[in-house]
Amino acid sequence: MFLLLVLFLIAAAPVRAQSVGQGVAVAISVTGEVVDGDVVCSYVGEIKRCNTAYDGNIYGVYVAEPALALENLSLTNAKTIATSGKAYVRVNEAGGQIKKGDYVTSSAIPGVGQKAAKSGYVIGTALEDADAGADSKIMVAIGAKQAFVTLQNKGGNLLETIKDAILAPTLTPLASLRYVLAATIASAAFILGFWYFGRVAKSGVEAVGRNPLAGRLIQFNVILNLLLTVLIMGSGLLIAYLILVL
Repeated sequence: MFLLLVLFLIAAAPVRAQSVGQGVAVAISVTGEVVDGDVVCSYVGEIKRCNTAYDGNIYGVYVAEPALALENLSLTNAKTIATSGKAYVRVNEAGGQIKKGDYVTSSAIPGVGQKAAKSGYVIGTALEDADAGADSKIMVAIGAKQAFVTLQNKGGNLLETIKDAILAPTLTPLASLRYVLAATIASAAFILGFWYFGRVAKSGVEAVGRNPLAGRLIQFNVILNLLLTVLIMGSGLLIAYLILVL
């Protein structure tokens, strides 16, 4: 009786196994070699490891041991690819250390993901922090899409700001509203500034023509109004910037 009890306890002991993905993975023919956790992209006629950061063809993640797999025995070199659910993804620190809640995108290293430091195509959202200073594998909520990354704490890169502004209408309504409002205020400030300076410059030229002896005073007034115009434009740009970063 005692021996049976011991055998029962041994059989009932928890078994530690390698974590697997959570969700459904579909068997798809893949070009080239892939390892568990690789980010794959769908190119014309083939699916293979992504090798470009923010790749617009980002598709899914290869999961060697999915919770549920839909197999197709007629395919050659078929691999189970997850396009939704949760899966472990290979990542590096090319875009910075990944924290829980960060978007994860493809990187220049084939198959390896990185933190999405700017708006663009992503494979999903990190569900845990990545190890600092080393390549690792983290759980990610899979879902390829275009994502908006806030401009807060980003450098003043005008080109990136313009790219984000072009992308914003395809993303969240709040992001679109912020860009539209910022663009409207900045444009209004420039239009108002040029209009105001144009009127002042025209009246200044006419005044000099009527009264040449007061030329210096008129020139001083024109310069003063020019500075006021620059102040108007600068104020508009500052307000637009604060709308984007706050």
